[in-house]
Amino acid sequence: MPENKNVVIQKMEKIGAKYLLLQFTGADGNLKGVEMSKRSFSQAERVGVDGSSIGFLRTKQSDMIIVPDPSTVTIIPWQENTACVFCDLRSTDTNERISEDPRGILAEVNRSLIQEFQANYFARPEMEFYILESSNLKPVDSATYMGLPPRDKGYFLRKLIVDTLDLVNIPFKTFHSEVGKSQHEIEFQALPAVKAADGYQMFKQIAKMVAINNTEDWIITFMPKPFIDDAGNGMHIHQMVKSDNEDLFLGNSNDLSEFALHFIAGQLHYASEIAAVTNPIINSYRRLVPGIEAPVYKTWGIGNRTALIRVPSYESGRLEYRAADAATNIYFSLALLLSAGLEGVRNKIEPPEEATFDADALSLQELDEKGVKLLPRTLEDALIEFKQSKFITKVLGSALQEEYYEARLNEWKEFTREYSFTKKEITPWEIERYIDC
Repeated sequence: MPENKNVVIQKMEKIGAKYLLLQFTGADGNLKGVEMSKRSFSQAERVGVDGSSIGFLRTKQSDMIIVPDPSTVTIIPWQENTACVFCDLRSTDTNERISEDPRGILAEVNRSLIQEFQANYFARPEMEFYILESSNLKPVDSATYMGLPPRDKGYFLRKLIVDTLDLVNIPFKTFHSEVGKSQHEIEFQALPAVKAADGYQMFKQIAKMVAINNTEDWIITFMPKPFIDDAGNGMHIHQMVKSDNEDLFLGNSNDLSEFALHFIAGQLHYASEIAAVTNPIINSYRRLVPGIEAPVYKTWGIGNRTALIRVPSYESGRLEYRAADAATNIYFSLALLLSAGLEGVRNKIEPPEEATFDADALSLQELDEKGVKLLPRTLEDALIEFKQSKFITKVLGSALQEEYYEARLNEWKEFTREYSFTKKEITPWEIERYIDC
């Protein structure tokens, strides 16, 4: 760690930081951290954490160390004299990255893309969220899609959020109110996969802290479905694969390349197996229902918003995976999406015919006749696919696969001891568990 430490300290001095928050991501996708003074950090040989308390490693071998990535040092806008840095998780014995490290898993999968195709995986998420009154968890206004002030009362908070993103150099593209009452969206610029995932983690923290620090009674929630009769919060993931001089998704005349078509086919093929990661909580499956522009069917199409994978008709070279939500571990999701796409390319999996129809308007029999398959309908269904998947084992490893499965299954069991998922309602259990998603 000495070289990393010296660079981190130099950057802290440049931005005037006396304290350092060392950040990393747990298996559940939540951002964790430990804070140190600049002096204590400079004197520390290693910084250890208990892996078993954050979803990694068995208790008997739970010690691990966190090692900062100097390229990620930035200020924390709401904490005076404080910087933060993203860290990799390493073994106390070997000093190598532990196999369960989310950031390391994504970096390793992207490394295989670089070695095999001399290209990088780029991602940019669209983040949807609600602004609610903390006292009653109701929307703060009635503004809907692309509304403006004065109806859109959240406008000024949204601007404060993007101003803060500027301060920490997270590039965004557009921002506006969304379909739900007091729902909002911020869309980011494309970044290399690990940087995109780091930015996603920072954004969630920034959005919530800006709301807390600048309003009296407002909170932000990324909960996939806080209201049964209003739009859900999705997290559409836009994906690109590019080398220095080539867009691998583009063919002749700006059509989709064979690489892109096989990439799409791979993601459709493994979509059910990765659903427990892209949509990891019980409430995720309240959102994935027909009729509300949420993907339910394993289809792809150009400009088709009922498809799982949408190819925007106005911009070539980009694939939009529409199922994920912000409860996900973003590092795991991007690693699995990239791996699935590459499996499609390597094995030359052919995609189904492009879906030019509105799947929501067809009956189950009509969908079956077209060969259209459904995504898992509940977390339990998704976990069955996840547990049986050799693909998941290959990407995440058997130990992490088992630990993740057990944690999510326990959540399902806890919920179903008191509630039935088939009832059309957002239960108090879900609100209490997920409102801070």
